[in-house]
Amino acid sequence: MDSMIVRKTNLFPVEVLGITVLDQNGDYNVYLNDKLSYDAQAEAFRHEIEHIKQGHFFRWEDVAFLEEQAEYEVV
Repeated sequence: MDSMIVRKTNLFPVEVLGITVLDQNGDYNVYLNDKLSYDAQAEAFRHEIEHIKQGHFFRWEDVAFLEEQAEYEVV
């Protein structure tokens, strides 16, 4: 379906800024850490969007490499 659902959660430790999970319907579920500041959540959101845009959910590569690729540069 390729929809995106964004949620905030306080279940993550502060070291986890956010995660994205592809569900059985093909929707991207983005979870942002509610313990972070607004700016940190926005940065985490941009990072997760880069994972989606770059198709990381369909690539079998090293996670560290994919994380580096998803780094968002503020212009």
